[in-house]
Amino acid sequence: MMKRCSFYLCCLFLLLATACSGRVETRSAITGILAPSSAFVAAVPDLARYVNPLMGTTSGAPDFNLGNASGNTFPGADTPFGMVQWSPDTLPRTVSGYNYASSSMKGFSLTHISGPGCPIYRDIPFSPYAGVPTTSPASNSALYALDFSHSNELAEPGFYGVLLNKPHVKVELTVTPRSGFARFTYPPSTSSTLLLNTSSDANGTYAASVQIDSSRSQMTGSATSGGFCARNGPYRLYFAAQFDRPFSTFGTWNGPTVTHGSTSASGNRSGAYVTFDTTRQTVVQAKVGLSFVSIQHALANLNAENAGWSFDQVYSAARASWNRMFGHIQVTGGSVADTQTFYTNLYHAFLSPSLFSDSDGSYMGFDNQMHMLAPGHQQYANYSGWDIYHSLIPLLALLLPDQTSDMMQSLVNDYNESGCLPKWSVANYQTNVQDGDSADPIIAEAYAFGATNFDSATALSAMIKGATQPCVHNSYVQRPGLAEYLQKGYVPLSTARITGAASATLEYCTDDFAISQLALALGDTSTASRFLARAENWRHLFNPANGFIQPRQPDGSFLSGFSPTSGLGFQEGNAYQYTWMIPYNLAGLFSAMGGEQRVVSRLDSFFTQLNAGPRAPYAFLGNEPSLSSPWDYDFVGQPWQTQSVVRRAITQLYHATPGGLPGNDDLGTMSAWYIWGAIGLFPIYPGVGDLVLGSPLFPNILLTLGNGNQITITGTGASPSAPYVQSLQVNGQPSTQLWQPYSLFSQGETLAFALGSSPNHSWGSNPTDTPPSFGGPAGP
Repeated sequence: MMKRCSFYLCCLFLLLATACSGRVETRSAITGILAPSSAFVAAVPDLARYVNPLMGTTSGAPDFNLGNASGNTFPGADTPFGMVQWSPDTLPRTVSGYNYASSSMKGFSLTHISGPGCPIYRDIPFSPYAGVPTTSPASNSALYALDFSHSNELAEPGFYGVLLNKPHVKVELTVTPRSGFARFTYPPSTSSTLLLNTSSDANGTYAASVQIDSSRSQMTGSATSGGFCARNGPYRLYFAAQFDRPFSTFGTWNGPTVTHGSTSASGNRSGAYVTFDTTRQTVVQAKVGLSFVSIQHALANLNAENAGWSFDQVYSAARASWNRMFGHIQVTGGSVADTQTFYTNLYHAFLSPSLFSDSDGSYMGFDNQMHMLAPGHQQYANYSGWDIYHSLIPLLALLLPDQTSDMMQSLVNDYNESGCLPKWSVANYQTNVQDGDSADPIIAEAYAFGATNFDSATALSAMIKGATQPCVHNSYVQRPGLAEYLQKGYVPLSTARITGAASATLEYCTDDFAISQLALALGDTSTASRFLARAENWRHLFNPANGFIQPRQPDGSFLSGFSPTSGLGFQEGNAYQYTWMIPYNLAGLFSAMGGEQRVVSRLDSFFTQLNAGPRAPYAFLGNEPSLSSPWDYDFVGQPWQTQSVVRRAITQLYHATPGGLPGNDDLGTMSAWYIWGAIGLFPIYPGVGDLVLGSPLFPNILLTLGNGNQITITGTGASPSAPYVQSLQVNGQPSTQLWQPYSLFSQGETLAFALGSSPNHSWGSNPTDTPPSFGGPAGP
């Protein structure tokens, strides 16, 4: 007993004694890994030290009955866009798997998605236990709950560690892109056990299997699940786990029955356990490979990426991969708190879409057949379409055009296998979640911002097909209400499979604009003209009597007694918020609203509150439909208002704490929005590579683009309380232009801002300074 107590007192002392010394030193205490060498730091700045993966893991805003009070992020170990995202899952269950307010865990599962609005993944949880299990975890899961305290927890890019209170086990996790590496430190015992709950995931496993090969110290199996937002599926995931020491005992469970010595189990309430003798050697190491193709591919991924047994080397490589990614945007001169918030948001922006193909280039397609990629390319999965086109995809394309090109080719591959472009896909299946046809702006934006190395001709053909012909794959419908949209120019109320008729119409208009811009870039001017005209269909829903976008009845009439705060006809918002969502033709919208003076008055009222929810007459910056609206002031010659609203939003709604996100991160959407706001630029157009201006939060920002060119942004006088642009020089020449075209920006530029705490009403106020709008006559 004394030996066990001294072991834990020592671990706890080492952990707490260094807690005030900074994140790198704290990590050293819990993992035994040294801080990066000075040579490494000199070559690649250790920007990972600023990241707090716990940001967004608990409520940061009111819920508004949308389930978006939390960022729904997770704190576990991962690599950029990795397949394996090994993270703790707390009790009771939450959307992302982890809630900072909890003090109990279910286990450590291998797959997660950052910031979704519905639960998914959380497959194959590992859970340490003291003793040989006699009661099935399927019958009494509470018996195997893991108690913990945040004072004994550490999360960093590529690493997660916790010293559990019950059982008294230290858990350390790190990863490669397709494999995980765990180090469990048990107290001295003859029955230190690890449970592998193959039938536990976010939504209830449809089927699971596990096999134990004690001669090889190995466990393999699979799990089948799905049901994202209760829509469609399933996917099947395979795993292969290898241990560094033999099992002393083992067994399985199926339903209420535990069978000691059993080597296999299957079913939707099954799992397995292995037990170790830790009386002399207290550390047990486990490596696990994943694949969506087969167990053999999971083993191959493990052997290809993690053939050895050095936890420290794997962690160091994971951290180095993160620092290389963070090096694309280097900010200096700001406060530590702002720097932490910046790099934590950048971290979350580099998690999705996630790797789906194996190390040999194979992947499971939407047709449930194995496909093989050309050497050097990857297949990606998990596209939060309704969300990521607002901010994430332009950021990834600008910084990582090769990877983003593979992400776009992945969507084309999905189309080739299913006949339809996905709009919110999980693994290799469609979900029917949200409205719109958002693969269109995703693909067009990526192309506009430099990610052009994909089959863009097939992509355009797929986009046109989805916009002109009903496209159905199994129960997935690419554009619900398409027939009505083509006939009337809008989606009427009460259209089948449509949650918000007016918001769906606006999404289709955005999609059509994106098609027009990709067609134009590819030289198809006829298609470009046709879809640019269709993008003006928003005019069919603009009611001049009240100045709002409003749903219409099938007979063309506007609904009498309509309240613009009601949300009727809108997905997760209302008419106050959606009326601004025509970012490609704000000049046309503002003219319809009665001119700039009325627009400014309405914007001023709108931004009285920044995150008021879907039933208020104010902004809802915790959700996507409002995200472009702060930059609308640039289009009416009042850029100081954009500068003020954006600065208020990124400093008041975001901070690097567990409650530091104003809504679901939606696979990096909100995080990418913060990044754009902090560097003083925004990609407002869905398919055009122009950036509109705000103001930089930091005195010095260096962007290294994917083409190797660099953008230097300086902000003389920059601080959280000094958002207002006094003057700007672009490449040494004075400029009052409120936008930057990608054609010049991508060649490398220097933007030198002079900033102050009071607005300069003259800078950027000339009508010739405003960004362009793209419009045409209303479509048929």
